[in-house]
Amino acid sequence: MRASLTLNTARRDLEAERRRNSLELQGLRPLVNNGSCHPKLQQRLENRLADLELRQRELERIRALLRCTNQ
Repeated sequence: MRASLTLNTARRDLEAERRRNSLELQGLRPLVNNGSCHPKLQQRLENRLADLELRQRELERIRALLRCTNQ
């Protein structure tokens, strides 16, 4: 029972983080693609975008592992 609650909590937290990141990515992509920011800000935005995309891929791998434990 306890392990099931822990896995369910992990799944909910994972999905919440994925949704937050997804929303942030939607806002960041046009700013980065536009490229009209100050160069230092542009670099920070590009770095943040790369970090979020990497984290989204990590979250997808974790979701896949959690699906395997559910079978």
